[in-house]
Amino acid sequence: MIKSMTGYGRASNEWNGVQITVEIKSVNHRYFDVSFRMPKNLLQFESTFKKIVQQNEHRGKVDVFIQLEGADMTSNKLQADWELLDQYITLLKQAGERYELKDDLSISQLLHLEDVFHVQQQETDLDSVGIAHSLEEAVKSLVTMRESEGDALYRDIRLKLNEMEKKVELISSMSSEVTTTYETRIRHKLAELKELEDVDEGRVLTEVALLADKASVDEEITRLRSHLTQFHDILTTEGAIGRKLDFLVQEINRELNTIGSKSTHQTISHHVVELKSEVEKIREQVQNIE
Repeated sequence: MIKSMTGYGRASNEWNGVQITVEIKSVNHRYFDVSFRMPKNLLQFESTFKKIVQQNEHRGKVDVFIQLEGADMTSNKLQADWELLDQYITLLKQAGERYELKDDLSISQLLHLEDVFHVQQQETDLDSVGIAHSLEEAVKSLVTMRESEGDALYRDIRLKLNEMEKKVELISSMSSEVTTTYETRIRHKLAELKELEDVDEGRVLTEVALLADKASVDEEITRLRSHLTQFHDILTTEGAIGRKLDFLVQEINRELNTIGSKSTHQTISHHVVELKSEVEKIREQVQNIE
């Protein structure tokens, strides 16, 4: 089953009094790229979380959002800068002696000294187990959505490939008319010039064969058939297949361009235009396949 690179997953659980919410979304990307937005005290687990995501996703830009809520998430701690307080006390004593001040400092006055005492908020150390569990659930939800999107892409691409194969066979059958068409044109021109009886029949056939060979698209048709067959096969392959399909799309387009430039058959040219339109639609879809 193919997977789209576009998807969204979410999971929410409670673990040891902490409410954990994980949201994960992914979009198209040439390679695998994952980024996390989470509290700073979870940064130590980033490599562990990345492995969880990478076990299920192989390509795409993945953003993970982890939110934690709970009474025990943070704690406050009163801290003092003792060296600064020593300097305050020393200077205040010197000022008292110098100006004969007799009032002693009180505790409340000390608390008002600037930058000596301050409250620091500390983040609680967390266990990664509960968060990893929520992340795994969110990833499973994401994978389900990506597989669902991939299944829709698979069915639509299959239909397009089947229609393309029919048009390729039409082009193949029409290409056999090229030689007859060239011979008819040459004989018609010669008849207009009333020189047919003076022309060597072998020479006419030789010229017709040379022109037909230049316009022949048999090799291109053979390669197109091969590319389309490979496309079908790769669609049923497990794992990341987007790059392989993208390469095949380029090759199919290359063969169609060659056929279009060689052929002077109006109907064949029309089919080539239709095929190139279908290939462009498939190319856009392939850009979203993992």
